[in-house]
Amino acid sequence: MKLGFAQLEDGRKVVVVNKGGKFFEFEKEGMECVFNNINNVIKAFDIVERLPLKETEVKKLLPPISPKKVFLPAVNFKSHSSETLMNPPPFPYFFTKFSNAIIGPEDHILIPKELKRTDYEGEIGIVIGKRAKNVRKEDAMDYVFGFTVVNDVSFRDYQFPEVHPYGLNWVMGKSLDTGLPVGPWIVTKDEIKDFYSLKIITRLNGTIVQDGTTRDMIFSVEDMIAYLSKGITLEPGDVITTGTPAGVAEFSGKKYLQEGDVIEVEVTGIGVLRNYVKTI
Repeated sequence: MKLGFAQLEDGRKVVVVNKGGKFFEFEKEGMECVFNNINNVIKAFDIVERLPLKETEVKKLLPPISPKKVFLPAVNFKSHSSETLMNPPPFPYFFTKFSNAIIGPEDHILIPKELKRTDYEGEIGIVIGKRAKNVRKEDAMDYVFGFTVVNDVSFRDYQFPEVHPYGLNWVMGKSLDTGLPVGPWIVTKDEIKDFYSLKIITRLNGTIVQDGTTRDMIFSVEDMIAYLSKGITLEPGDVITTGTPAGVAEFSGKKYLQEGDVIEVEVTGIGVLRNYVKTI
C-alpha cells in the first residue's frame, strides 16, 4: 500500500494512492483523529488496512512522515566512501535532523543567499512501524513499516571544514530549514520484495547526478536498527535513512544547487521526490 498525507477539501488526512495514481481516503466515522496523523495510522495499521476506501481529490501532497526522531548515517555507501576518500566508520555513525527541515514533494528548498555550496544527497527513508528497543539484527526488519524517498540536503559552507577538536558542524551543515525533503508517500514493506536491489537515482535539472543501489550499503537496515535501539527507543513513525551513493556535488565536481534548479530523487518501487530551489 502507498500511504500519503495530503491537503484535502475538508482538511489534512492520510490517503491511499493506487497504481493508477488515484487517491482514496479511509471510510470510518469516529476515527478522524487517526487519519489526521500518519503515526496513528502506522500504529493502528492492522485495523486501518481493512477499512473501505472512497476516492478523493487531493489539493496538495504534504510530507508523509511526522517523526519524533530522524537518524542519517554518514558515509554508508561504498561508492560515496570512495569519492570522499574517507574510510567507512567501524559502526554506523549518525547525525540527526529536526522537524524544521522536513518539507514535502513539490516544495521549495530555501538556500540562504550567502551560501554557495548547497548539495543534494538522494536516499531512502526507513519508517519504523512499532516500538523498538534492544532489537536483534535478525529481527530488525519486523520493526520496519515501510519506505519513502529522502533528499538529505547538505549546506557544505557550514558543514566543512572540520573545527578542531570539535569535528564537523553537523547541526548547521545538515539541519537548516527545508533541508529534508521527503515523499511523495510511504510504501509499506510488503510492497518491496527485495530492498537490497532498489536503485537510487538523483536528477538535477533532468541530468542524472547519482545512480546507485542499496546493494552498495556498508551498514544494512538491520545493522542500523540493532545499533540504534541498543540505547535509543525507536517509536512508530521515526525514520532512519540509508545514506547516499556517489555523485554529490561536494566530492564529484558537479554543480551545487542554485536558484531555479529542479532536483529529483527517484527510487524504484517507491516513487519520485521532486523539489525546487530558491534563494532567500
